[in-house]
Amino acid sequence: MRKTLKWLGIGLGALAAVALVGLTVLYFVGGAKVDRTYTIQTAALDIPTDSAAVARGAHIAAINGCTDCHGEDLGGRVFADAPPFRVTASNLTSGQGGVANYYDDADWDRAIRHGVKPDGRSVFIMPSAAFHQLSDRDVADLIAFLRSVPPVDRELEPTEVRAPGRILSAFAIDPGMEVRDTPARKDAPPPGPTAEYGAYLTSITCAYCHGADLRGAQPPIPESPPAPDLATAGGWPLDLFVDVVRTGQMPGGRELDPEFMPIALTAAMTDDELTAIHTHLATLADRTPTRQAVEG
Repeated sequence: MRKTLKWLGIGLGALAAVALVGLTVLYFVGGAKVDRTYTIQTAALDIPTDSAAVARGAHIAAINGCTDCHGEDLGGRVFADAPPFRVTASNLTSGQGGVANYYDDADWDRAIRHGVKPDGRSVFIMPSAAFHQLSDRDVADLIAFLRSVPPVDRELEPTEVRAPGRILSAFAIDPGMEVRDTPARKDAPPPGPTAEYGAYLTSITCAYCHGADLRGAQPPIPESPPAPDLATAGGWPLDLFVDVVRTGQMPGGRELDPEFMPIALTAAMTDDELTAIHTHLATLADRTPTRQAVEG
């Protein structure tokens, strides 16, 4: 009996040692991904200072969810603090603790459209895969707005990938999934209720979840249900489409889940912007859906 217990103890010790070695390897492999740096060629932006540009930048911020993460005052917040990670949306203002105190034009562009911090590491959680499609003009107006917001004094602990998070980054999580190291979009069609401008808007606000061709995809948010093919929505009457994306109420009475469908963003869009999106979706309506269609 003692001999059996001895060998059992040896076996368990060996397994523990193997597990420890494995976790150590995963920690360093994942850590290398977390600490990876990227070299980004940002655009040569001309940041405007006129009130019209600032106002347009405020609108771009509203329809792209800046306040969803960074707060209504853009003063930032910690929105996840768990053993693997602490995830902090930075204070974007010029107040105490705000990044506007030291961000230059390239830093803003690098963070927004490329998902990379001034030190070259990934922002980690930032939908830069979507914002990469913002044109130079639109991101310049957005930066003009961010520079104009009232300062908020709020010092926050930075995002931290802790030991369990580094281990998970070796195989389950890609810390650089939002990084885009190719040149960002330079130009966009003129704003207006056109299919061309609608295609531009959907490449930013819709394609992130519904796929580049809008035919449906699995969004990058792990717990999200599959995003449906949007071709059917292009066949709806315009007034029905506008009502759905502004209220979240489907024709049959079902309510869209605001956790996965950003109604607050689409509700902030202008009539022209929603008409443009609908006009673009209408060009897709004769396709055979490849995934679950939007319910009509």
